[in-house]
Amino acid sequence: MVAMPRYGTPNIDYMVSWLSRDDDGPMWALNLMKYRPVADYRDGRDWSISGAEADEIYKPDAPLARVGARILLIAEVTAQLAGDDTVWDRVAIAQYPQRAAMMTMQLDPEFEELHEHKDAGMDVTIVSATFPRPGFVLPDGAVSAADTDGLLLLEVVADASCPELAATVESVAIGRFDIEDVIVGDDRRWAEARWDLITPATADELVDRGATSADDRYALILDPGLDLVAQSLRDDRAGTFPAPSA
Repeated sequence: MVAMPRYGTPNIDYMVSWLSRDDDGPMWALNLMKYRPVADYRDGRDWSISGAEADEIYKPDAPLARVGARILLIAEVTAQLAGDDTVWDRVAIAQYPQRAAMMTMQLDPEFEELHEHKDAGMDVTIVSATFPRPGFVLPDGAVSAADTDGLLLLEVVADASCPELAATVESVAIGRFDIEDVIVGDDRRWAEARWDLITPATADELVDRGATSADDRYALILDPGLDLVAQSLRDDRAGTFPAPSA
């Protein structure tokens, strides 16, 4: 069994509720990540590696594949436009075929072994269960930022009525997701995750406006190495999803 993490509080009641759902379907698990400067292993091992390097060792590709999950996004945070004292380093999305597949993966022996590296490397994380907002129409211009020189603007808000930062600049919406609940985090709850494609010039414009202090909203500019957010919505519309590996 995976040890209780030090980087956030698991929402046990919410995860247990997955087992009795009758409307299960793909879940986009949004991860906001802040690393330790130096990895801190529970067993006291003296490894002179950074938290980010420990997280690279973690990389649970095989356990994810065995439950039919896949990584959709890996992106470095290049600027934080709104938020609190937690300055995020990286954002990722893992897509699971059902909510409970995440619990199944945590029982995988290989995942249990790998998880010690995540626990050592991660200082703080918020993992949220997100789902495509009903009625969101993916525009023709929605492409992968990783395949262009584009960047991503991510807003995570506690109030869905909060005005969209992307509406004030040139942008292309590539996803609007309702946040059902927090899987791992703190006592805050979030309402919506907004994804927009922007140019480097637009990113500079936003940075020049300065940062806003808030504990109910994060606005981040991301430089993705992998970005399948828009493609995952096309796949979802078509009813396609990768099968679990053997």
